[in-house]
Amino acid sequence: MRMNLKRRLAPCAPPGVDLGQELSWLACGGIVSLLYSFQFFIRYAKHYEQLFLWDGISRVLDTSAVMPDFVDILGGSLSGFQVLALSMVALAVYHYAYHFQGSKSIYLMKRLPDRWELLRRCITLPLLGALACLCASALVLLTYYAIYMTFTPPACLAPGQWQRIWSLLPGVPV
Repeated sequence: MRMNLKRRLAPCAPPGVDLGQELSWLACGGIVSLLYSFQFFIRYAKHYEQLFLWDGISRVLDTSAVMPDFVDILGGSLSGFQVLALSMVALAVYHYAYHFQGSKSIYLMKRLPDRWELLRRCITLPLLGALACLCASALVLLTYYAIYMTFTPPACLAPGQWQRIWSLLPGVPV
């Protein structure tokens, strides 16, 4: 599968670039971003424990306690994906600069009949990487939200959690 992916993406990369290494770096960045997002569980566990009181021998739910909003517990857990997506700008710059190294493939690229070939080879992989970061971030967000809503006692939930998530997005009416 990996070889098939490299073969399919080869026309989207600068000639001679080590596509396997770039895909490996992107995968490593995704794994690090996912691991960084696990801080959500630490915050959630801390606040979840505060919902209970000890009556001497067992834990009892404090019905007056309210779990902090999901967005507050989530905090910057997804920022690893944002940093990785922003690093795709640097990858696009690297792809453009790569054409000027060694045998200077920029001369070949400028002679090609398709004038958009250089741009396509410089930005396609970074755009796909940024899109992958966005999708992974959205999937992690939805998973964490499902965990929050499933495991938090209903009596301790503040209403309007989903609307608070949307309120963080610029330009989205709530």
